[in-house]
Amino acid sequence: MTDIDELYALKNLFYLGAFQQVINDATNPTTVPKSDRAKLERKVYLHRAYVAQQRFNATISEINPASDAAELGAVRALAKYLSARKSGGGSGAQKDEAVREAQQLMGDSGIPSSPLLAVLVASVFYGEEQTDDALRILSPFSKQIECVALTVQIYLKMNRPDLARKEVAAMKAWADDATMAQLVEAWTNLFAGDEKTQEAFYTYDELSSSSTSAARPKLLVGKAVARMQAGKHDEAEELLLEALNMNSSDPEALANLVACARATGKPTDVVTRYIDSLREASAEHHLLQELALKEAMFERAAQRFQL
Repeated sequence: MTDIDELYALKNLFYLGAFQQVINDATNPTTVPKSDRAKLERKVYLHRAYVAQQRFNATISEINPASDAAELGAVRALAKYLSARKSGGGSGAQKDEAVREAQQLMGDSGIPSSPLLAVLVASVFYGEEQTDDALRILSPFSKQIECVALTVQIYLKMNRPDLARKEVAAMKAWADDATMAQLVEAWTNLFAGDEKTQEAFYTYDELSSSSTSAARPKLLVGKAVARMQAGKHDEAEELLLEALNMNSSDPEALANLVACARATGKPTDVVTRYIDSLREASAEHHLLQELALKEAMFERAAQRFQL
């Protein structure tokens, strides 16, 4: 008999990006789960939602790494790491410390004791672009949905869609209807492009129609990306603006609006406004890093032709 997952609904809210709803539900005294393991994981997802909202100090201050469970220590290390990245400047020591803390949580064996610990520690290594280490940490949990999801994400980042597709094919044998499984397949289809883009759109559309309103912004962004992939930028812009109306600081909605505005020839001031809003929402967003890199390259090239 399959055990009932007491946190099934809470996890799905987290996967769909409904982070405030996760916080509300995880702090509701009337919905405390029965098992000790579920109580622990409920607290972990609460703090993961805080981290997703960039409320890093809430997690760093509330979790005691000396006495709390390893999974809580890992989400604290992830919060420290992301906080240091966001701060930039002289925060390199704090970032290195967070990586060491994450490593130490796996013990001398270097093998995480649970899939949740594996995902959190691997997320830190993934952030450091230590993809081999991240994949090694995740590998013992090939039938745990979040571990598979992060593995697929890493493969796509490495431009290895062939390996990502293998993971998706294996996952569908045991988790075909799971919410996260549908999302993972949609990511892979978006990466593939062509006719797979439409499949991704249908997935996001179906999830959007059956999900709570709190989850809609992230799903609308997914639908918009599928439309952009199909060259339907006007439709994508409408979806992104709808997402932004629901969450004015959603980094992915803002980043994709930058791309959409440029593709549709919007005035420079419109593009700049979206970039400025993205910088306020997520100063370390990869799009901003790419723009900064390109600007620096242009400046160096321009200096070579100065009179």
